[in-house]
Amino acid sequence: MKIPAGKNFLIEIDTVDGGGYPRVVRLYKKRFLHRRLISSDWFLDDQQARRFADDLAASLQNDSGLAAVRSRPPGWRLKQSVRYPHAE
Repeated sequence: MKIPAGKNFLIEIDTVDGGGYPRVVRLYKKRFLHRRLISSDWFLDDQQARRFADDLAASLQNDSGLAAVRSRPPGWRLKQSVRYPHAE
């Protein structure tokens, strides 16, 4: 899935085959005939990846620059803690 983020950036959500099918959110800077990878963040499910991509797109459209990307926290901070039941 591709999400436009301002006029100079593109966000792509991709599924990695194998191992529980994690999601990867990649940020590209668009150039004349190609694109350059800026960042890559991994997520365990589609909901986390989509939320992160939407937040990233909004910050890039508002700030219109890489300063917003460099100052943001990494994507793995969105993961929720897993609680295991205590063995009795």
